[in-house]
Amino acid sequence: MRSRLPVLRTRRRYMAFELEAEGARTIQPKDLMDEIFAIQFSLFGESGAAANRIKLITFNGRRGLLRCHHQHLSDTRAVLAAICSIREWRVALHTKGVSGTIKAATEKYLPPLHEISGESDGRRIELVEISGCIIRTQGLEVDLCPDDRSKTKGSDTRYLGLTSFDLSGGHEHADGTADGL
Repeated sequence: MRSRLPVLRTRRRYMAFELEAEGARTIQPKDLMDEIFAIQFSLFGESGAAANRIKLITFNGRRGLLRCHHQHLSDTRAVLAAICSIREWRVALHTKGVSGTIKAATEKYLPPLHEISGESDGRRIELVEISGCIIRTQGLEVDLCPDDRSKTKGSDTRYLGLTSFDLSGGHEHADGTADGL
């Protein structure tokens, strides 16, 4: 089967969310989708639900990713905000962010817990302005989980991106090409 031309494809957005359940309840993905569909039908009817085409991409019991139509983001947020119980358990769903691709949504809003903790492989950076554990390296770029959490305050990420120029100290002999690791 041939795929559609990019001009004819529907534009999608991926919404990351977090679920808080009463007690230590484990919510199944099927139960969550049943509740999403019920709320969506009650708020927007069959035509509104058909136009939005919400689909659950991933859900691990606490955090998940929904796909929706790009013009129905506010409708999808309203559906998530309207959910107050699943199978008689009180829950609350909080939207973390929206992105155009699954990869970007996962990296920005649903990072793995071991990356946030900063205990990945024990390598550290100690500079005058910043210190912390190295999370990931790619070429000459480094992602750093800072010891001082105020350095990432106000941003959507929980770690900082550094380059080789940052690591070489930025002094007069640094040309930005040294590896620094």
